[in-house]
Amino acid sequence: MGFMAWDDSLSIAVTMFDDEHKDLIQIVNDLHDSFMRNATRYELERICDRLIEHIVMHFRHEEMYFEDWQYPDRVQHTASHRQLRRQLVEYRAQILAAPPPDQAAELFAKLKIWLIQHIVNEDRKYGTFLVQRGLR
Repeated sequence: MGFMAWDDSLSIAVTMFDDEHKDLIQIVNDLHDSFMRNATRYELERICDRLIEHIVMHFRHEEMYFEDWQYPDRVQHTASHRQLRRQLVEYRAQILAAPPPDQAAELFAKLKIWLIQHIVNEDRKYGTFLVQRGLR
C-alpha cells in the first residue's frame, strides 16, 4: 500500500472526478516514494510538475462543470482552487529543498490532509449537486 490510499469514503459519486482524484493520489504516492528512496532532484521536479499539471487540469475540469451546471458555490470553490494552487507551489519548493526526514514527514502529512480535506469538504458538495441533476 502506498502513502495514500483511495477508498469509497473519498468518492464524490461522479466517476470522472473520482478517477481524477485517484490519479492525484497516485501521483502523491509516486512523489512520496521517490522522495523516500532519495530520488534525484530531476525526478522529484518531474513528479512535482506532474502533480501541479494534474491539479491544474483537474481544477479546470471542475470549474467548467461549475459554469455549465451553474453550481451555486462556484465562486467560493474557484477561489479555494487559487489558494490550493499557491499552496501546492509552496509544497513543491519545500520538497525540492530536500528537508530532513522529520520535516519531510510533516510536509507529506500536510499534503495528504490538504488533498483529503479538499475532496471530502469541498468537492463532495459539488458532487452532490451534480448527482442531484442526473450526472454520474
